[in-house]
Amino acid sequence: MTFNEIILGTSPFIFAPQFGHRTRLYELDFEKQPENIQKILDKSYENGVQKILLNRSDDLELALNMSIQNGNDWEVIGKTNVNQFEEDLKIFSKYNTSTIMLDGFFVDKNIENDDFESISKYLNEIKLKGFVPSIETRTPFKNIPKIVESEIIDEFEEIMLPLNFYGYMMDCNFLTNENKEKIQNLLSTINKKIIANRTLATGILQPKEAYEFISKVDYVNSVCVGVAKVEEAEETFSIINKYKS
Repeated sequence: MTFNEIILGTSPFIFAPQFGHRTRLYELDFEKQPENIQKILDKSYENGVQKILLNRSDDLELALNMSIQNGNDWEVIGKTNVNQFEEDLKIFSKYNTSTIMLDGFFVDKNIENDDFESISKYLNEIKLKGFVPSIETRTPFKNIPKIVESEIIDEFEEIMLPLNFYGYMMDCNFLTNENKEKIQNLLSTINKKIIANRTLATGILQPKEAYEFISKVDYVNSVCVGVAKVEEAEETFSIINKYKS
């Protein structure tokens, strides 16, 4: 079974550092230019992507507002690093927000410190506010076994993790056949909605080769994909849509 949902990632719009030199180019394209972001959002929506992973950013929020005013009924997954948790929830509540996701840096740091109680606290607050609680991990090989055995396993419904053909930005040297089998086995143990991100390996992979691989990975329900140009949105999502179940 392959994935059945595409989520628009927003890392290029917040100048995430994993893009290397392109991060500076994204800053030049998008900083204080929400209309440039909005055009990409509109094109993505036009190509069937109706859910967005919303990182907090003034320009991104303005762009989302403009896209909604254009008639695009975005469903939002709000992402928080909990530094301004109450303010984040307040902002996300303004949108058609279904889910709140705890950022991977926060989750992984607390797992490393064996502090599942802090993660649990925020997951319960998210649920009490009426949102679907969700987490991200950037180190699935290391942390999925710990998550499965922890008290938080019953406190979230969705998990996002990196997954791509090369194992890029995953916690393995390379996604060898052995590691492919291992990640499949890990995903089978977690029994949650699984969102794969970094599927294009920050642009190293072309969409066709990336999704020929992703479509053969069991247990993935959704993919989260960022694009940085209108033309890129049209090309990328038209290809990825062919692999949806």
